[in-house]
Amino acid sequence: MNASIDPEEVMWSERKRNWCGTPFTFTTYTLTDDSLIVKSGFLRQKYDTVKLFRITDLTVTRGLLQRIFGLGTIIVEGFDQSTGGHLEIKNIRHVFNAKRLIDRTVDGARSVNRVTSREYMGTDFNDKEGNSNW
Repeated sequence: MNASIDPEEVMWSERKRNWCGTPFTFTTYTLTDDSLIVKSGFLRQKYDTVKLFRITDLTVTRGLLQRIFGLGTIIVEGFDQSTGGHLEIKNIRHVFNAKRLIDRTVDGARSVNRVTSREYMGTDFNDKEGNSNW
């Protein structure tokens, strides 16, 4: 976990697991009330932070081995330059509980930042003939 994060701010933290469910990887996922932080690497560490109000969609995927070992992956889609709009939270336990928690926290962050889904629809709200879609 990032040393600059106050432990009281952490709502959820999980280590990426390998294919059989053991946590022998160097990637951790941390959820705070306003950010999702991915720390990866051992010798050269990388910290990637995604502001929650920028997240637009969460999808759970589970392959056969993931289901056998009780794991899953959450695919995070959003408007974030550092991740290119796509981030995978790979091989975590209790994936549906984690998705629900992230979903609720994203809604809370949008409310606090007064962000609505309309702001992510783009700036062109006119159809091909120039008529407003409002």
